Amino acid sequence: MRVTSSESAPSAPELPVPGSAWADGDVGERTRRTRRRLLLAAATVFDAQGYRGAALSDILAVAGLTKGALYFHFRSKRALAEALLVEVCDSWSALVDRIDRQGVDPLWRLLLETDAYTARWMYDPLVRGISRAIYEPDLREHRLAWLTAWEHATVERLTQAEAAGLLASNVDPVRAARTVVAVASGNHALADGPDDLWTRMSESWEGLVPVLTSEAWSQDWAASGWRDRARPDGDRYRASREP
Repeated sequence: MRVTSSESAPSAPELPVPGSAWADGDVGERTRRTRRRLLLAAATVFDAQGYRGAALSDILAVAGLTKGALYFHFRSKRALAEALLVEVCDSWSALVDRIDRQGVDPLWRLLLETDAYTARWMYDPLVRGISRAIYEPDLREHRLAWLTAWEHATVERLTQAEAAGLLASNVDPVRAARTVVAVASGNHALADGPDDLWTRMSESWEGLVPVLTSEAWSQDWAASGWRDRARPDGDRYRASREP
């Protein structure tokens, strides 16, 4: 869908926040609740202590469960971390599907997906925990896979935008995608808390959009009210991970 400056500028689409962010619906209720408690506890401890610093005893204390419950589901701390990563990736895919159903153009979709990424980094306890864990040497291969998948998805959005005539004429989708992922990752590393991360990402897009997009799209984006969009509701994101 191409929006030109001769049309009315669209309002900035809203970021969807699921009532539940979990993507584990195909298991029994008792199993689901136990796994959720273990994954949530692991993420909490990883976020606070890092992967290497996290002891299984600390995770069990936070979860309020026994070793038997842990080893019934996960054979090791690494298996627990890898299951946490799977849950985070699966729940991300579900959120991307919800964004897709809004029917916005590829650039709006990219902005929404980046806002969703940022909001989850800010407030989703599972994302916060696994994000810290995969930056340690023990899980390096998972960090590389995570960033590569993000880069590929960004290339796809920008390639779609190019085909629709929404990019500036001299923009290479691959190089632009690398820039977007590098900027977001750098902001995450530098941010002093959730509010600062949101501000940094918003300021980064304010610099990137006029350079990356067509003049017509950039003008409509500037008139859409995007700069005044609501910040993520931290309580809703945290509540979406209740076991």
